[in-house]
Amino acid sequence: MERKVEKKMGENKMKISGKRLLWKAAALVTGAAILAGWIMTGRAGISKKDQKIYASAQKLQPEVDRLGFQNFKMADYPVTMYDGKKDYVFYQGEIKERAPVLETFAGTAYPVEDHFEVIVPTLDKLDSLMSLTGGVEDMISGSGYGEKEQIATIWHETFHAWQMSHYAILGEKMEPSELTAALESDNTGESEDEILVKAVDQKDDVKKAVEQEMKTLKALTAEVSIDEVKKGVLEYRKSVGERRKQMPKEAVEAEERCELTEGTAYYVEANVLKMQSKSGQKYQERYLDSMGQFEGGRGKYYRTGMAKCMILDKIDPGWEDRIDFSKSLDTLLDEAVR
Repeated sequence: MERKVEKKMGENKMKISGKRLLWKAAALVTGAAILAGWIMTGRAGISKKDQKIYASAQKLQPEVDRLGFQNFKMADYPVTMYDGKKDYVFYQGEIKERAPVLETFAGTAYPVEDHFEVIVPTLDKLDSLMSLTGGVEDMISGSGYGEKEQIATIWHETFHAWQMSHYAILGEKMEPSELTAALESDNTGESEDEILVKAVDQKDDVKKAVEQEMKTLKALTAEVSIDEVKKGVLEYRKSVGERRKQMPKEAVEAEERCELTEGTAYYVEANVLKMQSKSGQKYQERYLDSMGQFEGGRGKYYRTGMAKCMILDKIDPGWEDRIDFSKSLDTLLDEAVR
């Protein structure tokens, strides 16, 4: 959801170098700071709709467990809803009110003191932001954004909180205090988006190759024959290897990191929406139909990463149980077809 919002609000976005740009920094408004002090509140301060969303998200835990990610529990992380004036923090059976940690345009996993929190705007706040920005073209694909999509977003961001709390992503791990310092520093380095725009989007031959790769991945997610899937993975990996020879190292690393972090979270998000949809129509429209759609910057790697997770489901069942984020999704695919 944050991918198009950050384009509309780009002047407010903090610029953090590729190494220190971890997942959701683009959801910040410059100058937002962590404010100490908790205030206990009754439930009157947050709408019943938002309370229902949180409760419904929690109730999906048994189904999310079946995805296979070990010790991935929503209850381990505070879930904060920002209404434009205050934060309402859901945690351990309580709702606490505080001054906003940050003014967010989209869901994010964010460091607060010694832990990571899930922070999302309330649905009413999101509606007002969409109105303010003229609807935010293409921000939300498929059939609109409502309670079910908000629940899926909360699980997406919870996955990031889990990632950052427990794992070194491709060998790099930051504690909450370190990430806070990085986000608040006056850094003028290139963001991952800028790196990828230069290395992929603005290079016609590279862009064309990526577009073809996305079509290949989409086709492989629909392929029934495991042998054909494995054959297709081998051909895909050869093609990617040739393309990446034309790209700078930092762009290749950005691709791999974004697929691994955002692609897996997008996979969780998609599955959570699917869990809530009897017909599967929203899941089909929002995730499957758009899987081959090229998007500037990091956005396309949400889709390619999700596709690779779906392919791993076919050729390496149980991969979720073993993932420790030390290897790229491409490496996991390579290992699965050996």
